[in-house]
Amino acid sequence: MNRREFMGMAALLPWLTALPAEVLAVPARPQQRVVVLVKLAGGNDGLNTLIPHNDPLYYQHRPTIAVPKHQLIDIGEAQSLNPYLKALKPWWDKGNMAWVQGVGYPHSTLSHFRSSDIWETAVDASQYAETGWLGSLLPGCKPGLHGIAIGDSSGPMNGKNCNTIAMQSPQSFLSQINLLEDIQPVHTNSVLAHITNVHHQLYAAGEQLSTKLQRPMALGVNFSTGKLGRELEAVAKMILTGVDAAVYMVTLDGFDTHSNQMAVQSNLLHQLAGALDSFAQAMQRGGRWNDVMLMTYSEFGRRVQENHGKGTDHGTASVQLVMGGKVRGGIYGDAPDLSRLDGDGNVQHTVDFRAVYGTVSQRWLGQASPWAKFGTLPFV
Repeated sequence: MNRREFMGMAALLPWLTALPAEVLAVPARPQQRVVVLVKLAGGNDGLNTLIPHNDPLYYQHRPTIAVPKHQLIDIGEAQSLNPYLKALKPWWDKGNMAWVQGVGYPHSTLSHFRSSDIWETAVDASQYAETGWLGSLLPGCKPGLHGIAIGDSSGPMNGKNCNTIAMQSPQSFLSQINLLEDIQPVHTNSVLAHITNVHHQLYAAGEQLSTKLQRPMALGVNFSTGKLGRELEAVAKMILTGVDAAVYMVTLDGFDTHSNQMAVQSNLLHQLAGALDSFAQAMQRGGRWNDVMLMTYSEFGRRVQENHGKGTDHGTASVQLVMGGKVRGGIYGDAPDLSRLDGDGNVQHTVDFRAVYGTVSQRWLGQASPWAKFGTLPFV
């Protein structure tokens, strides 16, 4: 492989830090706790996901896009699920699914890019950071490979000490990494040392994934052929074959529902529910359901009042879904008060998103929470 080909490979399959190959080859920890992040990109409308069916203001503000009461899946506590999430109802009944409502942050921004940065770095709206919230936590959890993101960005796992692979799929990663021949790092100058280190790391990562995935465990579950279904199927195979990563991340795009929201969001929630149900079944069949916590997040919610395009504009607080064998099912946080909107018609958040991150850090990963001042939630 010549220099140009290698540089293209390194750009396509980025390693974010330097790590010796012998560390990458650490044997898998079968009972290691795992976090699976599902980003709902675009700003998912929480009010049409977890629905306050007893609040007349919900129907007043949304005369055409409110979900009719006769279609709702009542889960108690004056809340209902969107009917397109029906595949998840059995997991709610088992107590393996929790909802955190009213999640947001003070002085929220309505920019997709800026709000995503805030959610992924866990800083105040007036601050900026390059290290993701998991990028600061994972190096303290374990050596070796920290995370795998399926997609173009590792977002929350960014960090100079967080060893993360971003790939389009395990198959594409392995097919391209096989083009590399191993070389030992050269230390004659800093630039060459970095390039050869990245090359060496990519090769070592490919060796681990290739070894683990040569004989993948049969999942015994049919996943949907949509993008999210394929990605969560790949994550399930990596977890069950012992790939040594603590965090996985996938993304479902399309939640920027400025128009025709009922059709668009319904389709997306249907994809989400089907993929999560298949993933949970696979983890349960494979004996790892108690070791996995799956969590959704979105950069913001939507405005309460529907717009003229039968959609909703950028809003503030939304909901997060958490699933897993050790998750304490229920609804956490106070429901947003639809009678007390801000000047733009948005709900006030009732749970700071860093309380959720603190819970994952302290109660799941066993790390001291950098966000202790926001408290934790008992969903795990």
